[in-house]
This record gives sequence, structure tokens and C-alpha cells, in this order.
Amino acid sequence: MARPVVLVLLVDALGWEIVQRFGFGGEEFPVRAPLGTVLGYSSAAIPSLLSGATPAEHGSWSMFKRAEAHGSFAFLERFPRLPHALEWRARRWVRQLADRRACARAYYDLYEIPLHLLHRFDLGQKGDPFEPGGLSRETVFDWMRREGVRYRLWYYRSGEEDNLAAAEQALSGDDEVLFVYTAELDALMHRVGIFHESVAARLRRYQSFLSTMRGAARARGVALATIVLSDHGMTDVTRVVDPWGALERAGKRVGRDFLAFFDSTMVRLWGDAGAVDIAAEALGDGGRRLSDEELRGLGCWFSAREYGDAIVLAHPGVLVVPSFMGSSPIAAMHGYHPDDAYSRGCFLSDAGAPAPASLLGFKSYLERVLRETR
Repeated sequence: MARPVVLVLLVDALGWEIVQRFGFGGEEFPVRAPLGTVLGYSSAAIPSLLSGATPAEHGSWSMFKRAEAHGSFAFLERFPRLPHALEWRARRWVRQLADRRACARAYYDLYEIPLHLLHRFDLGQKGDPFEPGGLSRETVFDWMRREGVRYRLWYYRSGEEDNLAAAEQALSGDDEVLFVYTAELDALMHRVGIFHESVAARLRRYQSFLSTMRGAARARGVALATIVLSDHGMTDVTRVVDPWGALERAGKRVGRDFLAFFDSTMVRLWGDAGAVDIAAEALGDGGRRLSDEELRGLGCWFSAREYGDAIVLAHPGVLVVPSFMGSSPIAAMHGYHPDDAYSRGCFLSDAGAPAPASLLGFKSYLERVLRETR
């Protein structure tokens, strides 16, 4: 009998609208469906996909949250406010020092967070959700280890091409699950937009990989089931807004009069209610404040308010510039309301089972497939 193997290809930001536009997967996947996501970025979506839990349940929403008394960056409490050019020189040193002190396994970046404010924030997730025990909730990797499922994982810690080649070679082994995660399509679309020819070329590379895996599986006597999915979609940027500048023009300075974290598509604020109003007004018809009731419904309400007393979310296509993520516009972004069509991820499978409605159902889907094939 052919040896069963499940291949999971998790492509960051491969939205349903992109799959449909380029016809990715063609007739090879009888199960094809949009995949609902959660509010936030990959720091929320990846843990939710791997655990089947909402951000409020597993604790990881944005990459940064408000720090408690002894946060990961507390050693920077007396760091001076520097000119922008000097900050760039100091940032690499700060990151190296932070890596030694934070004891973080999860992916993070300091982006353009002002260094004199960094001590006010902490990492939203320190454990690596791709590793067993890396999240407060059981993940699919915890489950596979507990059930004795033999698996191999390749992700952002090595290059995409190396990972794809390694997955093909692994078909000769005895692993039951080959799990490949790549974020390179996400990075590409941030630069060029979602329907650029280079996006089509990258999708053709993934298509070639899948075809190669199917051919190699047949040659090696492997019954290969394939699942391709994404954590969220991507939206072309159509306009920018500057709530940070509006607050400073109103005489309110972040870190002195209030605390805020300026993400690419949302502003999270603590303290001054007037600052919340100014931020919302700066977005105008380009965004709105989310109510606590809506945040509860989205699975993103935190009673300790560590991710913000108030959340002002941009509408799809609106980018916050400058932000703590960057000072220049980019071509495309994600992190908009999950109800928007371009926020949806994709789910493609030839494993037989019906597609889950959202990424919260992926863990149970893979468990079901493995129970049926083992």
C-alpha cells in the first residue's frame, strides 16, 4: 500500500481574491474556498490558525502590547530621544541587546518604533507558535507530538527555495506531515501590490513546486494529500492618513500626554480620551473606532487592556503613515477588518474533507485528515 503523507503549504497573505484572479491551483484542488481570518496581523492570525483559538483566548494579538513593570525592553527606560538619522544607527545595537534580554523565540522586528518609547511596550508573543509549547493553547504541533505523528517543518528561519527543495527530499523519509510556511509572497506584495506580474510569477513557482511534489510522490509510492492555505489576504493601498501628525499638531505628544502604538492599519491608544478623538478625526471617512462589543465579537477584546484602551481601525486600502511600522507608503497592506473580501485567506485541498469556514478550523481539519489516513 502507498504510504500516506500530508503536505501543508501555508502561504502568508495568499488571499482568496488573488487566488481567483490568477486561477491558482486550477482543477487540482476539488476543495476550494475563501478562509475567514481574524482582526490583526500575522502575529494574531498564525497563532489562531495553529491553535484554533481566538487572539483573546491564546493571548497574542499585535506584535507589541503595553509593558508591565518588567517588560522585555525595560533596560531602555532612560534611552534619550534621538534624531531620526541617529536612531537608525542605534537600532541595530538595541535589537542585538534586546535579543539577549527578551528571551523571545517568536518572530519580531523593531521596525521604526521610537527607541525612547520602546520601554513602554513589550512583545505580544514570546514563544514560537510553530514549536511545541510555544503558545498558551495547544497547537497542531503540540497535538501531533502528543499523538506520535511524525512531521517536518520548514518556515521563515530558512529561505523559501531551500525549504521547498528540502520538502521534496523529505518525501523519501518516513514523515507523515510535511509543513512548509513561507512569508515571501507577503513581502513581495507589500512592495508591488497584489495583482502585479511578479505575484503571478511567484504563484507559478508554487504551482511548479506542488506539481513536482505530486510527481515525486507517485515515483516513491507515496499517497500525497495536499492542503494549501493562508492566514489572511492583502489589499492594495489607495490612500494614506497621518493621525500621529494630527495629534502632535494638537499639542499632544505620545509618551508624554498619552501612550499609543501606531500600527500600519490601526492606532491603539491608552489614556487621554481626547487623543482618541483626534486620531479618529484624522482618519475621517478612512476609518473608525471599534467598540468593546465589536472587539468581543471579533475575539480581540482584552480585559487588561494590554493592547489598547481604544482601537481606531483604518478602512481597507487606507494606510497609517508615518507609523511605528514605517515612515513611507507601501503598495499593499493587510490587517483590515476581517469581513472585507480582500482580508480573507484561501483554502485549497485534495484531502477530501469540506473546507473550514475560517482559519480557526484548520487544526481540527488537519487532525481529521490525519486520523483518516494513518
